[in-house]
Amino acid sequence: MAVFTSQGQVGGPCRYMPATRRQNHQCRKEIGLSDTIREARRLATTHCEDQFRYDRWNCSIEIRGKRNIFKKLYKETAFVHALTAAAMTHSIARACAEGRMTKCSCGPRKQNRPDQSFQWGGCNDNLKHGKRVTRSFLDLRGGDSDEVTEILRHDSEVGTHDWKFSIVGIEALSTLMKDKCKCHGVSGSCSMKTCWKKLSDFNATATLLRQKYNQAVRKAPNTRTIRRDVPISRAKKPKQRRKKQSQYTTLYYLETSPTYCSVTKDRQCLHPDNCANLCCGRGHVTRVFKQIEKCRCRFNNGRCCQLICDYCQRYEDRYFCK
Repeated sequence: MAVFTSQGQVGGPCRYMPATRRQNHQCRKEIGLSDTIREARRLATTHCEDQFRYDRWNCSIEIRGKRNIFKKLYKETAFVHALTAAAMTHSIARACAEGRMTKCSCGPRKQNRPDQSFQWGGCNDNLKHGKRVTRSFLDLRGGDSDEVTEILRHDSEVGTHDWKFSIVGIEALSTLMKDKCKCHGVSGSCSMKTCWKKLSDFNATATLLRQKYNQAVRKAPNTRTIRRDVPISRAKKPKQRRKKQSQYTTLYYLETSPTYCSVTKDRQCLHPDNCANLCCGRGHVTRVFKQIEKCRCRFNNGRCCQLICDYCQRYEDRYFCK
């Protein structure tokens, strides 16, 4: 994924990320897209690091030296692809509803029915536009391909759909779309209620994708559909029934993940038991940190609303890998 890798040129229309020429063309055409992609990258990076804070892999792209997780198809590679697509879709859908992009606005609204206890109104997050732009943007990858990139591109265009990790991320995001409602009426009587569609906080999507990461399935590559000597655009598409989007619920990978032990030095553990796994048997050190925090807070003279507090010292043990 371009938002995570160092390929491409920085400083073009996409500005905040390395991008291919075709991706820069898309950023040039759609004003507001580059800022939205920057927000998507922040979302994906922040939530990935939070989900794996106390795991050996903490969302670092580099494994050792010049090696990185995109050279082969690990569980982590699949997760990053899915999370990236979900973050882009989320950011674009929100940006449309908030008026930060020029080629979209609020999402399509459902028709009201006479038997409803509420009325559809407000401004829906534009999930439809978010999906369309994300699929287009992430498919626009050119240049030389390594084995993993070829498999991903191949299965997106001519083969089975098992490797569409970006679709897994987008579908996970879509399942968390919810109704948000606002009451109207005298003194909060809620005699009338207006509802609209809104995406859940992105933390819910990241948590769901982490569950899919834990349940990821290893598959052997289908060598019959991977022919490096035949251009993808000329390969004959097999006749098969197209899967429904709702079936894209599982992450797949090809290679067993490395131990990541080379990148855990000085990492902080959650507790000593967590250190046993995180530190790869090298042991850990305990450091004592002094915290100064407010305590014994009370109202001044027992009356509202001036609050005064004392300051207390607290000592906390923290654990770090050797």
